[in-house]
Amino acid sequence: MLLEPADDAAASVRVRTSADGFKPTWKAVLDRFFSQYDGAARIEINDAGGTPGAVLLRLQQAVEASER
Repeated sequence: MLLEPADDAAASVRVRTSADGFKPTWKAVLDRFFSQYDGAARIEINDAGGTPGAVLLRLQQAVEASER
């Protein structure tokens, strides 16, 4: 996962996964993340077999680490 500040006021997300049919699940996870954290970011996710829930946890940890 790569999380970087965005150059503009919009967020962009790219998810790479080998699992088909999880688009609604990824959308729900990312909607939840952006409802908790305000800000523009470029996010690139290569799930490497990780579940969307595990990726949400990693996103939350990345934000917390960046706030230190």
